[in-house]
Amino acid sequence: MQEEMYFAFEQYLGNEMNLEDRAAFEKKLLEDTYWKESFELYQQTHQFLKTKFSGETAAFKQNLKQIALENQSNKNSSKIVPMYSKWFAVAATVVLFCSIWFFMQSNEPKYVEYNQHEKAYFTARSEGVAILKEAQDAFNTKAYESAVGYFEQIPQANRNEEINLYYAIALLEVNKFEQAETLLQAIKSGNSVYKEKAIWYLGLSKLKQKDYSSCKQLLEVLPESADDYNKAQEILEKL
Repeated sequence: MQEEMYFAFEQYLGNEMNLEDRAAFEKKLLEDTYWKESFELYQQTHQFLKTKFSGETAAFKQNLKQIALENQSNKNSSKIVPMYSKWFAVAATVVLFCSIWFFMQSNEPKYVEYNQHEKAYFTARSEGVAILKEAQDAFNTKAYESAVGYFEQIPQANRNEEINLYYAIALLEVNKFEQAETLLQAIKSGNSVYKEKAIWYLGLSKLKQKDYSSCKQLLEVLPESADDYNKAQEILEKL
Protein backbone atom coordinates (compact mmCIF):
# COMPACT_ATOMS: atom_id res chain seq x y z
CA MET A 1 0.00 0.00 0.00
CA GLN A 2 2.80 2.42 0.90
CA GLU A 3 4.63 1.61 -2.34
CA GLU A 4 1.49 2.32 -4.37
CA MET A 5 1.01 5.63 -2.56
CA TYR A 6 4.56 6.83 -3.23
CA PHE A 7 4.37 5.65 -6.82
CA ALA A 8 1.15 7.67 -7.25
CA PHE A 9 2.85 10.73 -5.74
CA GLU A 10 5.74 10.39 -8.18
CA GLN A 11 3.41 9.99 -11.15
CA TYR A 12 1.37 13.04 -10.13
CA LEU A 13 4.40 15.27 -9.59
CA GLY A 14 5.91 14.05 -12.83
CA ASN A 15 2.69 14.84 -14.73
CA GLU A 16 2.52 11.22 -15.87
CA MET A 17 -1.17 10.61 -15.04
CA ASN A 18 -4.01 10.71 -17.52
CA LEU A 19 -6.88 13.13 -16.85
CA GLU A 20 -9.06 10.50 -15.16
CA ASP A 21 -6.32 9.32 -12.79
CA ARG A 22 -5.30 12.90 -12.03
CA ALA A 23 -8.89 13.85 -11.14
CA ALA A 24 -9.19 10.79 -8.88
CA PHE A 25 -5.89 11.66 -7.19
CA GLU A 26 -6.96 15.25 -6.51
CA LYS A 27 -10.33 14.07 -5.19
CA LYS A 28 -8.52 11.81 -2.73
CA LEU A 29 -6.39 14.75 -1.57
CA LEU A 30 -9.59 16.54 -0.56
CA GLU A 31 -11.19 13.56 1.17
CA ASP A 32 -8.30 11.69 2.82
CA THR A 33 -6.37 13.69 5.43
CA TYR A 34 -3.60 11.08 5.81
CA TRP A 35 -3.11 10.93 2.03
CA LYS A 36 -3.05 14.75 1.84
CA GLU A 37 -0.52 15.15 4.67
CA SER A 38 1.70 12.39 3.26
CA PHE A 39 1.60 14.01 -0.17
CA GLU A 40 2.45 17.46 1.22
CA LEU A 41 5.46 16.00 3.02
CA TYR A 42 6.53 14.11 -0.10
CA GLN A 43 6.02 17.21 -2.27
CA GLN A 44 8.10 19.42 0.03
CA THR A 45 10.88 16.85 0.07
CA HIS A 46 10.66 16.45 -3.69
CA GLN A 47 11.09 20.21 -4.10
CA PHE A 48 13.97 20.29 -1.62
CA LEU A 49 15.83 17.53 -3.44
CA LYS A 50 15.07 19.13 -6.78
CA THR A 51 16.54 22.43 -5.60
CA LYS A 52 19.56 21.07 -3.77
CA PHE A 53 20.40 18.00 -5.82
CA SER A 54 18.62 18.50 -9.13
CA GLY A 55 21.28 16.80 -11.25
CA GLU A 56 21.73 13.82 -8.98
CA THR A 57 17.97 13.38 -8.47
CA ALA A 58 17.24 13.46 -12.20
CA ALA A 59 20.06 11.02 -12.90
CA PHE A 60 18.83 8.70 -10.16
CA LYS A 61 15.28 8.62 -11.55
CA GLN A 62 16.55 8.14 -15.10
CA ASN A 63 18.71 5.26 -13.96
CA LEU A 64 15.72 3.59 -12.32
CA LYS A 65 13.66 3.96 -15.48
CA GLN A 66 16.51 2.53 -17.55
CA ILE A 67 16.75 -0.49 -15.26
CA ALA A 68 13.02 -1.06 -15.66
CA LEU A 69 13.32 -0.83 -19.46
CA GLU A 70 16.23 -3.26 -19.52
CA ASN A 71 14.14 -5.76 -17.59
CA GLN A 72 11.47 -5.45 -20.25
CA SER A 73 13.55 -7.45 -22.73
CA ASN A 74 13.91 -10.32 -20.26
CA LYS A 75 10.39 -10.43 -18.83
CA ASN A 76 7.05 -10.99 -20.47
CA SER A 77 4.62 -8.08 -20.70
CA SER A 78 2.73 -9.07 -17.55
CA LYS A 79 5.89 -8.41 -15.53
CA ILE A 80 6.73 -4.98 -16.91
CA VAL A 81 4.41 -2.82 -14.81
CA PRO A 82 5.23 -4.55 -11.49
CA MET A 83 8.97 -4.20 -12.18
CA TYR A 84 8.57 -0.53 -13.07
CA SER A 85 6.51 0.04 -9.93
CA LYS A 86 9.04 -1.84 -7.85
CA TRP A 87 11.92 0.38 -8.88
CA PHE A 88 9.91 3.53 -8.36
CA ALA A 89 8.92 2.22 -4.94
CA VAL A 90 12.64 1.96 -4.19
CA ALA A 91 13.08 5.55 -5.34
CA ALA A 92 10.16 6.66 -3.19
CA THR A 93 11.63 4.90 -0.17
CA VAL A 94 14.95 6.69 -0.66
CA VAL A 95 13.13 10.01 -0.92
CA LEU A 96 11.14 9.18 2.20
CA PHE A 97 14.30 8.56 4.22
CA CYS A 98 15.73 11.81 2.90
CA SER A 99 12.49 13.47 3.98
CA ILE A 100 12.78 12.12 7.51
CA TRP A 101 16.39 13.27 7.73
CA PHE A 102 15.62 16.71 6.34
CA PHE A 103 12.69 17.42 8.63
CA MET A 104 14.54 16.15 11.67
CA GLN A 105 17.24 18.71 10.92
CA SER A 106 14.72 21.52 10.75
CA ASN A 107 13.54 22.93 14.06
CA GLU A 108 10.68 24.90 12.56
CA PRO A 109 7.29 23.94 14.03
CA LYS A 110 4.78 22.48 11.59
CA TYR A 111 1.02 22.80 11.52
CA VAL A 112 0.46 19.04 11.29
CA GLU A 113 2.12 18.65 14.69
CA TYR A 114 -0.57 20.75 16.36
CA ASN A 115 -3.82 20.22 14.45
CA GLN A 116 -5.33 17.75 16.91
CA HIS A 117 -8.80 19.23 17.28
CA GLU A 118 -11.36 18.56 19.98
CA LYS A 119 -14.46 16.70 18.83
CA ALA A 120 -17.56 18.72 18.05
CA TYR A 121 -20.55 17.99 20.31
CA PHE A 122 -22.95 20.85 19.75
CA THR A 123 -26.03 19.26 18.19
CA ALA A 124 -27.59 18.37 21.53
CA ARG A 125 -27.54 22.06 22.44
CA SER A 126 -28.80 23.27 19.07
CA GLU A 127 -32.06 21.44 18.45
CA GLY A 128 -33.99 22.33 15.33
CA VAL A 129 -31.03 22.68 12.97
CA ALA A 130 -30.78 19.25 11.33
CA ILE A 131 -27.77 20.10 9.17
CA LEU A 132 -25.66 20.54 12.32
CA LYS A 133 -25.58 16.78 12.81
CA GLU A 134 -24.12 16.38 9.34
CA ALA A 135 -21.55 19.12 9.98
CA GLN A 136 -20.62 17.62 13.35
CA ASP A 137 -20.17 14.09 12.00
CA ALA A 138 -18.16 15.27 8.99
CA PHE A 139 -15.88 17.33 11.23
CA ASN A 140 -15.35 14.51 13.72
CA THR A 141 -14.37 12.11 10.94
CA LYS A 142 -11.97 14.71 9.49
CA ALA A 143 -13.99 15.09 6.30
CA TYR A 144 -13.33 18.81 6.43
CA GLU A 145 -14.34 19.65 2.87
CA SER A 146 -17.75 18.11 3.52
CA ALA A 147 -17.96 19.80 6.91
CA VAL A 148 -17.40 23.21 5.32
CA GLY A 149 -20.23 22.51 2.89
CA TYR A 150 -22.61 21.68 5.74
CA PHE A 151 -21.57 24.68 7.84
CA GLU A 152 -22.21 26.94 4.86
CA GLN A 153 -25.82 25.77 4.77
CA ILE A 154 -26.47 26.88 8.34
CA PRO A 155 -28.01 30.38 8.45
CA GLN A 156 -25.73 32.89 10.11
CA ALA A 157 -28.45 33.68 12.64
CA ASN A 158 -28.32 30.05 13.80
CA ARG A 159 -24.52 29.92 14.18
CA ASN A 160 -23.25 30.73 17.65
CA GLU A 161 -19.56 31.22 18.45
CA GLU A 162 -19.01 27.55 19.20
CA ILE A 163 -20.32 26.57 15.76
CA ASN A 164 -18.32 29.35 14.12
CA LEU A 165 -15.16 28.12 15.84
CA TYR A 166 -15.52 24.64 14.37
CA TYR A 167 -16.52 26.12 11.03
CA ALA A 168 -13.30 28.17 11.10
CA ILE A 169 -11.21 25.10 11.94
CA ALA A 170 -12.71 23.19 9.01
CA LEU A 171 -11.96 26.16 6.73
CA LEU A 172 -8.40 26.24 8.04
CA GLU A 173 -7.98 22.54 7.27
CA VAL A 174 -8.95 23.08 3.63
CA ASN A 175 -6.70 26.16 3.34
CA LYS A 176 -9.46 28.76 3.15
CA PHE A 177 -7.44 31.02 5.38
CA GLU A 178 -9.18 34.35 4.78
CA GLN A 179 -12.63 32.99 5.64
CA ALA A 180 -11.29 31.11 8.65
CA GLU A 181 -9.49 34.13 10.03
CA THR A 182 -12.53 36.38 9.58
CA LEU A 183 -14.55 34.06 11.81
CA LEU A 184 -11.73 33.66 14.32
CA GLN A 185 -11.11 37.40 14.55
CA ALA A 186 -14.79 37.96 15.35
CA ILE A 187 -14.61 35.39 18.16
CA LYS A 188 -11.31 36.85 19.42
CA SER A 189 -12.88 40.31 19.60
CA GLY A 190 -15.70 39.06 21.80
CA ASN A 191 -15.77 37.88 25.39
CA SER A 192 -16.98 34.31 25.00
CA VAL A 193 -15.30 31.22 26.44
CA TYR A 194 -13.94 30.56 22.94
CA LYS A 195 -11.83 33.73 22.81
CA GLU A 196 -8.58 31.95 23.74
CA LYS A 197 -9.28 29.13 21.29
CA ALA A 198 -9.72 31.72 18.57
CA ILE A 199 -6.30 33.21 19.36
CA TRP A 200 -4.73 29.74 19.28
CA TYR A 201 -6.24 28.91 15.91
CA LEU A 202 -5.33 32.28 14.45
CA GLY A 203 -1.77 31.43 15.44
CA LEU A 204 -2.07 28.00 13.81
CA SER A 205 -3.45 29.60 10.66
CA LYS A 206 -0.36 31.78 10.39
CA LEU A 207 1.85 28.79 11.19
CA LYS A 208 0.29 26.77 8.38
CA GLN A 209 0.91 29.67 5.99
CA LYS A 210 4.50 29.91 7.28
CA ASP A 211 3.88 33.49 8.40
CA TYR A 212 6.03 32.94 11.47
CA SER A 213 6.17 36.58 12.53
CA SER A 214 2.38 36.89 12.76
CA CYS A 215 2.15 33.47 14.38
CA LYS A 216 4.57 34.56 17.08
CA GLN A 217 2.72 37.82 17.74
CA LEU A 218 -0.56 35.98 18.23
CA LEU A 219 0.73 33.19 20.44
CA GLU A 220 2.65 35.59 22.66
CA VAL A 221 -0.63 37.11 23.89
CA LEU A 222 -2.19 33.76 24.77
CA PRO A 223 -2.63 33.79 28.58
CA GLU A 224 -1.32 31.06 30.86
CA SER A 225 -4.90 30.11 31.67
CA ALA A 226 -5.48 28.99 28.07
CA ASP A 227 -5.81 25.27 27.39
CA ASP A 228 -3.27 25.55 24.58
CA TYR A 229 -0.74 27.69 26.44
CA ASN A 230 1.92 24.97 26.74
CA LYS A 231 1.67 24.08 23.06
CA ALA A 232 1.90 27.76 22.19
CA GLN A 233 5.07 28.07 24.26
CA GLU A 234 6.53 25.06 22.48
CA ILE A 235 5.92 26.70 19.11
CA LEU A 236 7.38 30.00 20.33
CA GLU A 237 10.54 28.24 21.50
CA LYS A 238 10.99 26.70 18.05
CA LEU A 239 10.39 30.04 16.35
